[in-house]
Amino acid sequence: MTKFRKKELKQALIKIDNPYPNDDLILTYAGFLKVRDFLGYYQFNPVVFENLLTLANDLWKTEKRINRFILIKKIKQYYHGAHGDRSPFYTFKTINPGLELSLESRKLIFNLFKKLFDERHYIGVRQLDDARRICNGILINKELTPDEEEWLCANADKSTLILNRVLRYPIQSIVISQWAKKNFKNNLYRHRRAELLSWIIDKAPDYKIDKQTLVDDFEYLNESDLQAIQDYKHEIEANEIIEREFGDYFHTKKEYDSFDNYFENYKKKKGVELETPELKLTQRPYGKPIDLRLDYPANIPNFEEMSEVFYRNLPTHQLITMIWSIGYSRLDNPQKSELLKKYYTNETYFSMFKVAKRDQNSELLKWLLEQQ
Repeated sequence: MTKFRKKELKQALIKIDNPYPNDDLILTYAGFLKVRDFLGYYQFNPVVFENLLTLANDLWKTEKRINRFILIKKIKQYYHGAHGDRSPFYTFKTINPGLELSLESRKLIFNLFKKLFDERHYIGVRQLDDARRICNGILINKELTPDEEEWLCANADKSTLILNRVLRYPIQSIVISQWAKKNFKNNLYRHRRAELLSWIIDKAPDYKIDKQTLVDDFEYLNESDLQAIQDYKHEIEANEIIEREFGDYFHTKKEYDSFDNYFENYKKKKGVELETPELKLTQRPYGKPIDLRLDYPANIPNFEEMSEVFYRNLPTHQLITMIWSIGYSRLDNPQKSELLKKYYTNETYFSMFKVAKRDQNSELLKWLLEQQ
């Protein structure tokens, strides 16, 4: 109790004082352990942050008993504390305060992110995804070196997090534009068409996507979803067979009317509860009508209706793809405005409006107002 009270009182005092730490606050793991419970209440010192990142990188392969995940959590907490978010609790909330970091700090946080893929066996499996998300969150909107851009491109197919850091990189990059050109028709990235195209537009602003590419995207995504649905149905059928054949050993989820009933029935349960299959379909920039004729726990698209709508609206879909691609590009707003005006119709108004708002493009918003 005394130890807990001392910690609680120190936290309260440091939170009130909000001191600016000395550069040498954290130089060793022992030094880190002394301040880890209070770190989020100190003012942000870029030297301390860099030292913390250096420590995590240097100790990654150590055989000494350390907690790499706690190090990464505290890196996030201290980084976010620079802009007022000093919660001691870890959350998945992504905060991107736009804090300027030195090139060395950016390289160090990237190296940690890279280690979580290339040297992931040094951290627990159950902590791996959380650690990756933390480092990914700090890397959002951070400029890196060409070598680091090369690694991101070479590993884009390994994780959505890596792919996001490629497609949403904040500045123009020769490395990424070349990668996008090379992978323009790669099936792995067809569901990110507008973002991929934005990297082509960075280097060739007058480029216009052809309808056949959009048709190929559509048909490939259909094939991918149909296969996912087939696998999903097989899993459901397998569960039904297991429950039917081994009903005495397996049980299914039940809803109980009262708290008492729950525990009464819980005592009678035997065996292992089967997991409900999960259906994961591709994301699309247009709606997916649901097939109401099918009776499954998940919504199954009506592919016949979706195809009819897609091909009927293909010209508009082409215009909207161009609008979002230009919006995602790293061109400046005046150049974007001139390009976007070519794709304005009554049907594309909403996309134009969303892109103009997203880019805080007041000139384009004024032009849209004149068109009404």
